[in-house]
Amino acid sequence: MSDEIILEKIHDFLTEEQKKRKKLTVYHSQPNITNYPLNLNINVQLDANKEIILQEDTKLELGGINTESFSIIHCIENLNLIKDNQINLLGPEIYEISESKVNFGLFILVGINEKCEEKTEIFKNLNFISNGIEGFMIRTIPRRFWCRISSVVINKNFSFQFLGNAIISLYKKKFENIIKSVEIFFISSYSDSIKEFIKLSSEITKKYKERWKNKIEEWRKKIDCDYDWGCEICPYQEECYDIKQLLITRNKIER
Repeated sequence: MSDEIILEKIHDFLTEEQKKRKKLTVYHSQPNITNYPLNLNINVQLDANKEIILQEDTKLELGGINTESFSIIHCIENLNLIKDNQINLLGPEIYEISESKVNFGLFILVGINEKCEEKTEIFKNLNFISNGIEGFMIRTIPRRFWCRISSVVINKNFSFQFLGNAIISLYKKKFENIIKSVEIFFISSYSDSIKEFIKLSSEITKKYKERWKNKIEEWRKKIDCDYDWGCEICPYQEECYDIKQLLITRNKIER
C-alpha cells in the first residue's frame, strides 16, 4: 500500500473520529520554539535536558504499562503528502486531563528529499527528544512506549501543542540538512482510537519490522549468534555492541 493511500486513510480516520464527537484539534507549529506564544519558560534545546523524572515527580504519564500506546516514526520522500509544521491532536489537551496516566499514541511523519530506506533508522531513536525537552522523559521497552511529564512543567502550562512544537523544532535542528518537513499526530485518552490507528498503520509497522528482522538476521550471521531472544533483551548486548564496533572499524580500514 502506498504512502499516499495510508495517509489518506489516516486523515479520513481523524475526520470520522471527529464526527463521533471526539475532540480533534489542529495546531500549527511556530518556526522557532523560543517564540512560542505562551512563553512558558520551558527549556527546549538539543542534549540540554538529560534528566530522569522519578515517579514522585511525575504529574502525568502518557502510555506505559496497562495502557494502550504506540510510537511510530515514518519517513516519506513525497513532501506534498506532509502538512509541514502541523500538529494533530485527537483527544483532550493536557490541562483537560484529570488522571495521572492515560492512553497515548505518537505518530511522527518526516519528509526528506533523499532515499528513506537509507535514513529511516536515524530518525527512530527518540532519546534526543527526551534529552531535549525540560521536564519530559521518554521510556521504551519492547512493545511498550510511554512518557513522563513532571509537575514542574505542567504547572508552567505544558501542553500537547507545546510538545508538538518542541518535537518539530528538535527534529529540524538535529537533522537540518536532511529533513524538509515534519507533521505530528497525537492520540490521548481514547483507547479505541489508538487500537484503530494501530490497525491503519500496520502496513507501515510491518514493513519496518521485516526490515529490522532482516538486519538482525544478517548481524547474527556475521557474529555467529544462534540465540532465540531479541537483541533488546539479550544479556550479551554490551559484548555484542563491542564486537559490532570492531567490525565497523575493520571495514573502514579495509576500504
